[in-house]
Amino acid sequence: MRILDLREMERRSVLEADLCIIGSGPAGLSIANEFVGTRTEVLVLESGGREYEADTQALYEIESTGVSRILDQDVLRNRVLGGTSQTWSGRCAPFDAIDFERRSWVPWSGWPVTREGLDPYIERAGRYLGLGPNQYDETLWSRFGVDPPSPPLRSLTLRPMFWQFSKRPVNKDHMRFGQDWIQSDAPNIRIVLHANATHINLTSGGGQLESIEISTLEGKRCIVKSRAVVLCCGGIENARLLLASNRIFSRGVGNQNDMVGRFLMDHTSVRVGRFELSQSFELRSRFGAYWLDDERGRHHYLHGFGLSREAQENEHLLNCHAHISGFVHPEANPWTALGRLKSSMKSARISASDVRVVFNHLGEVVKGLSRRQFKHRPEIASVQSLWLELMVEQIPDPWSRVTLSPDKKDALGMPLSSLHWKLSDSERMTASRLIASVCEELKHLGLPPLNGIQQLDDYSQWVSLCYERAHPAGTTRMSSYPRDGVVDANCQVHEVEGLFVAGSSVFPTSGAANPTLMVVAIALRVADYLKAHIRKANVRSVDTRFPLVDESVKAGMA
Repeated sequence: MRILDLREMERRSVLEADLCIIGSGPAGLSIANEFVGTRTEVLVLESGGREYEADTQALYEIESTGVSRILDQDVLRNRVLGGTSQTWSGRCAPFDAIDFERRSWVPWSGWPVTREGLDPYIERAGRYLGLGPNQYDETLWSRFGVDPPSPPLRSLTLRPMFWQFSKRPVNKDHMRFGQDWIQSDAPNIRIVLHANATHINLTSGGGQLESIEISTLEGKRCIVKSRAVVLCCGGIENARLLLASNRIFSRGVGNQNDMVGRFLMDHTSVRVGRFELSQSFELRSRFGAYWLDDERGRHHYLHGFGLSREAQENEHLLNCHAHISGFVHPEANPWTALGRLKSSMKSARISASDVRVVFNHLGEVVKGLSRRQFKHRPEIASVQSLWLELMVEQIPDPWSRVTLSPDKKDALGMPLSSLHWKLSDSERMTASRLIASVCEELKHLGLPPLNGIQQLDDYSQWVSLCYERAHPAGTTRMSSYPRDGVVDANCQVHEVEGLFVAGSSVFPTSGAANPTLMVVAIALRVADYLKAHIRKANVRSVDTRFPLVDESVKAGMA
């Protein structure tokens, strides 16, 4: 693999490839990885560099005209090699079968693909993310080597569910696509850093991709010519680039039906109440962490609740998940200190502060080591607070959308993304129903009650208490017909040959699961289609040099 920098190339160069991928996050690098060792020349464009750069990150600036975005977008969206995998939590679960279906109570629901059709790609995506078996229900108890907890859940409203956590092959950290990928041997893959895509050029009739314009922050401008291009820039930036590419069509590329940027969704969350720490051991033991060991190593799982299919159908609810979460102060975490001590023994540079932390929590450490050895379960670390946290699906709403700011531009001269994010009362009612069911179930299970429960009596209370998870989705939705979305079932932009989109922006609905597993699964599906697409086109092997452009192209960049 060759890693290049646009700042070091000649001005007005033309970069040629069989396949160009814009964005080096989980979607982009998963697609690129599918072409390693093939005759397909792949070019990956990354806006940032290998490390965080403030001036590049500033290109993510947004203006908000809808419900306030609470979380720090600068932290959760990353213009850097590896994209958002640099800061994600690693939590993974697939969408449920019902998430793909047409639901009469969820307007604009229904995917042109099924969960069953995506299962092989979910399995493959798990290997990319360092996950264990593609199992997320109670069939896992036997895989864990433990008896199912007793008593079982009684409520028909709830279902037991699990999440997995991604892991890198070299350590216990979550998968960091950029860091792990730059070590691979892939002579047919080039990654170009500091390459900001600024315009998608179409042929004069607008029905086919022609080229991509790219620029550095310093103003160096070049052109990319490729048989196929895949936008992998994220749920907001994919729509922004399409809308800003407006020389042929004033509304932007793929926007003949005014669908680009609409249906902006995110996962909404709320911490609904707290648990008494002194009574929480059994609660955290049951709805806590589990281990599964196989030939690929140790996999980490978290147990929690989800709304059942029956509850969603009978009560016209959205999908919703809940888990127990606690805050661990890093300075008082004996397990982190113990890990550092274990590592430092090799160098004989033992930290006195780490020894003190472990000694002060010696009882907890002894119990935890015993739990690891005899129950094959991770330790239950002390926490400073413990609560129930929800993550709720959003209704697809065409008036919740990304548009271009009419007057604000970034350092590249591109209009800022203007987010008019909307919430609905359906999310509030779904959250309220799950909270009530969990409280009833905790009583049945003999577990401590939830205290200080947040009352979600009306829409204004919901809006004031919930926050987004920085999982933007839906803005280039997948649809069978151009009037209903932006890309087709193969993620090719409707009526634009050679232009594809991957990532959460193609999701017609958002489900209640963290999106990365599904992002990678759909990216692999796009890669399989592209393999056939490029082979059918009988693309010649291109020269890996960057040829000088002809005068007509120069004139277009002037």
